[in-house]
Amino acid sequence: MKHFLLFMSFIACISFAGAQSFNDTTYGFRLGLNSSTLEQDNVDYENRRYGLHANFFANVPLNETFSLQPEIGVSSLGVNENEFRQANGEVTAFKRNWLHSNLLAQINLNRKIYFLVGPQLGVSVAETDGNRNRYDFEIAGILGLGYMLDSNWSVDARYGYGFPNLDNDLTAEAGNRWFQLGVSYRL
Repeated sequence: MKHFLLFMSFIACISFAGAQSFNDTTYGFRLGLNSSTLEQDNVDYENRRYGLHANFFANVPLNETFSLQPEIGVSSLGVNENEFRQANGEVTAFKRNWLHSNLLAQINLNRKIYFLVGPQLGVSVAETDGNRNRYDFEIAGILGLGYMLDSNWSVDARYGYGFPNLDNDLTAEAGNRWFQLGVSYRL
């Protein structure tokens, strides 16, 4: 949790420093749909979870082609199975909602099309596995492609790759994998 708070402080500092340096800093909201699953060593999940995500973001341009985009939001990720019962009888919930913080680099390919890449940290907002801290924290990488419809509206598609994050006392590690389609509005 300390690392998450430190990361959030870093994002806030970048946003405020950028807002002081650039008059073009914009803020906005992003809403959309998720399609997620888990990838695990010895378990095959075919029951994808469909859900929603909502983010608040700041876009801090550094020059005409590059900007930083810190985001904070919530997503429903995992699989549609409510829980996984291990051979020893312990249960881990895999249908979770997450609080995420991203720091994305936005690279403008031209005035309309842009590319997004960066890290994401997540904390599960569910307490469903008996406080064992399994599958409660996530580090992920994000890749995305977006299109500016006008100066306020844009659409994008993203792929998220969550690195394996179950505790090492389990026999296998799992990580979220998801696709997102989103619509953004800049204030």
